Amino acid sequence: MRFAVAWRNLLAKPVQNSLTVVVAAMSIAMMVTVTLLAGGIQAGLVRATEPFDLIAGAKGSPNQLVLNTVFLQDTPIGNIDYAVYGKIANNPLVAAAIPLAFGDNYKGYNIIGAGNGIFKHQAKTGQPEWLQMAEGRPFTEPFEAVIGARAAQALGLKFGDEFKSVHGSIAGGESHDRPYRVVGLLQSVNGPYDHAILVSIASIWEAHEKHEPGLAAAENTESHDDHDHEQAVTAILIKPKGYSEAMRLYQQFQREPAAQIVFPAQVIVQLFAILGQGEQALKTVAYIIVAMGLMIMVLSIYWSALSRARERAILRALGASTHDVFAIIFTEGAIISLTGVIVGSLLGHGVYALLAGAAASKTAIALTTGITSAEVYIAVGGAIVGMIAGLIPAVLTYRTDIVQNL
Repeated sequence: MRFAVAWRNLLAKPVQNSLTVVVAAMSIAMMVTVTLLAGGIQAGLVRATEPFDLIAGAKGSPNQLVLNTVFLQDTPIGNIDYAVYGKIANNPLVAAAIPLAFGDNYKGYNIIGAGNGIFKHQAKTGQPEWLQMAEGRPFTEPFEAVIGARAAQALGLKFGDEFKSVHGSIAGGESHDRPYRVVGLLQSVNGPYDHAILVSIASIWEAHEKHEPGLAAAENTESHDDHDHEQAVTAILIKPKGYSEAMRLYQQFQREPAAQIVFPAQVIVQLFAILGQGEQALKTVAYIIVAMGLMIMVLSIYWSALSRARERAILRALGASTHDVFAIIFTEGAIISLTGVIVGSLLGHGVYALLAGAAASKTAIALTTGITSAEVYIAVGGAIVGMIAGLIPAVLTYRTDIVQNL
């Protein structure tokens, strides 16, 4: 009976109570969205860097090198001589090294020249290969292309299609003469390389002969002895033999004048530290909004209780006890707070899903989904605080002599 009375009381003033629920829901939704974004972005970025133990590239900003090589964003710092690749590939600390060359695109999607070893590369030792074929085969000859899952979907490319690359990283530039032929389509890796178009590195060198006369065509092989050492690469994906070997290799390259080696994971950690300040500011704003929402909820329930003082008096006259009145008011607050938490959690997940979809579409970084422990704490905490807040008008009404309102 108490719940039924409380529910009818809330329905008696739908606008006032609905606004209270909306404020509470928006407060919870903002906190849930910020929390999910923080965790999802972190997990997505970490997952994207897993295949990249070490990266070598031209001297410059480590952030730019990681953004370009790992996330396919920004522009390359520059090229390094192919001799640097040969030096790394022959280093006893290195298990495998894969040369990469950037500089072309097709309709805005990066074309990446790579050695054949990229199709044997494992993100972690013992795991399946990072890049696996959904259809077709890896490239074996110059001007054969393997298309990432999202790139193939967006561009409408399929096995056997041909296309011409454009010089530079921006769509609409000068087109190269020789077309590429699609020989393979990749399974999704849930990362930026879903947006990549992979070709042999020899294809990039040959396509750029007229743009960069110093670059000569070469056969597609990862044996540096078979290449002219004047060839250039944009970056080198390095798989060290172990963690200690990675640290020793990093120390060795501190003295290298032409190139740098970076730990992508370390760069991401530094990026998290920078983003953490903005995240904390957003959380602070969310806390303030939650506090304001709770205050509005308390005032709304309290004034609602005062406005129905005569109704309470009639209930008492009909035999309802002070405990019944207390329970009814507390139930009203509990309904409002729980409704706000449920609606806010659903709304927060909806906003996060939209943002995650946009991130995946633009960057191919897959943000994690699901219920997190932080979100559970927010929901439970919001419900508890909301119900405690509902005790205030209940206690005040309980202590009031409602007989005078008859």
